[in-house]
Amino acid sequence: MEISAFIHKLYTHLGLIFLLVVIKVSGELFQRHRQTTFAPERKNHVTVYKGETAVLTCGIRNLGPKTVAWRKVSEDFPISVGRMMYAPNDEMSIDYQQIDHMTHVNLVIKKTLPSHSGKYECQLISSEIQLHHVTLTVLKKRPVFKQSIFLDGSVYLSPKQRLNLTCNSTGSSRAPEFIDWFHDGNLIDERRDNWRNRAEIFNYKPEVPGRSLISQLTIEHVEPKDAGVYVCRSMTPSVNSGVDTTSITVHILNAEKDHMKKREGGGHTKVANELMKGDKNRTFRIQGCYYVVLLAIIFQIFS
Repeated sequence: MEISAFIHKLYTHLGLIFLLVVIKVSGELFQRHRQTTFAPERKNHVTVYKGETAVLTCGIRNLGPKTVAWRKVSEDFPISVGRMMYAPNDEMSIDYQQIDHMTHVNLVIKKTLPSHSGKYECQLISSEIQLHHVTLTVLKKRPVFKQSIFLDGSVYLSPKQRLNLTCNSTGSSRAPEFIDWFHDGNLIDERRDNWRNRAEIFNYKPEVPGRSLISQLTIEHVEPKDAGVYVCRSMTPSVNSGVDTTSITVHILNAEKDHMKKREGGGHTKVANELMKGDKNRTFRIQGCYYVVLLAIIFQIFS
């Protein structure tokens, strides 16, 4: 009886200890979940050209009553504290947004100048200050690039094969807006009867947005009438950019006629070989007679 009571008391105490451990661990996890930290997807480098707007981002999870301040590392005074600017500044402002447990306190700098370049810090002010640094680079002049356009693809095809042409057009400051295709001077429209269910035009920009627009023209089951000059034309009307064009000539080979030409060419070659052989024999006989006559004359002189 005493053993049973002892075991029951032991289990009771162990259950109580386990309950206390669970409560403590849960409390620590809750506190960790509610801990104020910077968002992991923060950006550390921002590059803009002179006159553009720069946005330095600072995201904080579980901000609560704590305060956020922005400061340029090279200066003594802060730029902003909370939502307010420390000193009036027409070029700078704070973009404050709160979504669920995430608070975004972004520093916006308009009409940037090279003097704005430098290291900035987003300060999370609590019992201890946490810092998130962002480096801003303001370039003086946007580089000028030359427009270019290239066209590539298979130019010799047999009937019923697939024609693939790729046009890569690059703008001076941005990607072209449109690329059109022409065949022998006529616009290729996938909805027209001669191209329907055969021609397909697919335009796309590379994964990294830049200054290029790529267009692919695919024509299924080519026919002799599909041979000719294909032109790729790129345009950017919104910025009054010039028109760039390039062309390529596609040949559709007729297999039966080519085979006949090869056979005819082979016959002519055989005849030519026979004639050349006959000429060689005739030349050999003439040279033999010449040497016989020459020997006879020499013999007459010395006899």
